[in-house]
Amino acid sequence: MQDNRCVLRIGPDIMFFTGYQPQNSREEFCDDVPNMGQTVVALDMQETELRNMLTEIRLIKDDGSHTQMNGLPFLSDAELANKAALDAVSIAYLPAKKYPTGTLTFEHTFPENGKFIGIVTVENDHGQKFVSQFPFSVGQQVGKSLVLYGLILVGLGGGVFGIWYYGGKQQKSAVPKKPA
Repeated sequence: MQDNRCVLRIGPDIMFFTGYQPQNSREEFCDDVPNMGQTVVALDMQETELRNMLTEIRLIKDDGSHTQMNGLPFLSDAELANKAALDAVSIAYLPAKKYPTGTLTFEHTFPENGKFIGIVTVENDHGQKFVSQFPFSVGQQVGKSLVLYGLILVGLGGGVFGIWYYGGKQQKSAVPKKPA
């Protein structure tokens, strides 16, 4: 996040992006897709130089076989260069094209829940390429919600126990002792 906007770093530049599912809600998101179904993604190229570059978008199904970096799937340079293998797992592809207005919007309908990787590749007039990858899941918010609810429940349980335990100690020490 930067200036309360979702940021995609691509080489030395950034793009702002957001996604939403018009059939489910008006809420925007910038990481995991809440539900399967129609999804609209908008990319805004802040840097003028990005508008003059070829931009390619690819969404692939994450089969769990990729290299892990900081616990997240990441395609190596060799995997990115293997177009046949990428094509086999691609669920959406926008071929390289220039976007002189700086705005790129695309739609994709996710027919199933699962894990995916988005790949944005830009190439300048000198053939220099920059790639940004972002793993995301579709329809797997329940697991995150359960973890959050579990943590809240544990916190509340700990608070109730603490009040009971320490509150009981204070009451016992406040009770005057009978003379012997």
